[in-house]
Amino acid sequence: MLILFDIDGTLLSSEGVGVRSIEEAGEAMFGKPFSLDGIPIGGRLDPLIWNDACVKHGIEHPETQHDEFRTTYSEILASNLQSVAVSTFPGVLELLEACRSLEHTTCGIVTGNYEETGRMKLEAAGIDTEMFTANAWGTDGVIRDDLPPVAMDQCASCEPTFLIGDTIHDVTSGKKSGCHVIAVCTGSHDRDTLDSVDPDLLLDDLSDTEAILHWMHNIHNPST
Repeated sequence: MLILFDIDGTLLSSEGVGVRSIEEAGEAMFGKPFSLDGIPIGGRLDPLIWNDACVKHGIEHPETQHDEFRTTYSEILASNLQSVAVSTFPGVLELLEACRSLEHTTCGIVTGNYEETGRMKLEAAGIDTEMFTANAWGTDGVIRDDLPPVAMDQCASCEPTFLIGDTIHDVTSGKKSGCHVIAVCTGSHDRDTLDSVDPDLLLDDLSDTEAILHWMHNIHNPST
């Protein structure tokens, strides 16, 4: 069994520090405000957010400055994380610990974050990143649909696959890849929005560990 988790809005809340750090990185690079207002954020890949922000602010050929941005953003995020409270949502730590203890189960991350910034956020929330061994990060695809297969290929014998996320992009990309998708209403998309893309299970949060594991078990072992 493979269980894949999104980060922002699913596992943790970081007081918008990621968005703020991107804006500060752009301002540091170009010497002018670099607001992300009006740019879709939830469930999207960081390189796409960077491209959209450059278009908004009239920055040409963003691909040539992407590496500089990535480094600058990572450095600013690392600093900013020291002064914010990064917290996990209800039930997250309990669910992660339970998943870690399951036999024949692999856990992974599927996120639009860069690997280094995603790991920073997880560590700031007190989550052990070593438990995730089948991962897909924001640079592992061009669009969100590309990511689940990257993680799934790292554990090809792991079946079934579950994906847990908080946006419609998590749901649609997971279902397209054949995952059983749990949508959780702790992030940027509300219940009605998530329900519109037909997740396999829709939850207010991840607080009922026993019920979630029971649901997974029934899919993994339908005859028991």
